[in-house]
Amino acid sequence: METSKAPPTKTSPRWVIFTITTITLILAILVAAIPSALFIMRRADAQVVLGNAKSLRLALQVAATECYASGEPFCDASQEGGVTETVWTRVITDSKIPGDFWVLQTDEGGYEVMRFLYQEGDFTVMYCKEPLTYEVYYQESYLRTHYPVQKEASP
Repeated sequence: METSKAPPTKTSPRWVIFTITTITLILAILVAAIPSALFIMRRADAQVVLGNAKSLRLALQVAATECYASGEPFCDASQEGGVTETVWTRVITDSKIPGDFWVLQTDEGGYEVMRFLYQEGDFTVMYCKEPLTYEVYYQESYLRTHYPVQKEASP
């Protein structure tokens, strides 16, 4: 008498255990890989923003030199970015940066940028001339509040 074993079917316990094990293994690999991939992508974005901040520094330096040579003012705290409107337009055009900047501090003469802040998307770069440093921060909005404007009652 011959006994033959039948191959496992899709309803057999061995098939179910194999399928569950495979799915669990794939999910474990995905859970381990996704945060690492996101960290690498965020770091690459930070490198791009840092490069844009360095381009901004050079454009500010060129604009300050041109303003000094022509006797025009460079800084104006009441204007956008802390510089005059013509300087702001020139810097944005020359550096081709997609973000916003603010000149925070200049030297005593008012033509050499000592500190500036550059913001692009969720990244902020703080530049300091002495000692020469660039610090890149990643920002997330954790709380956002919105207070409705209250209308005054008419008499």
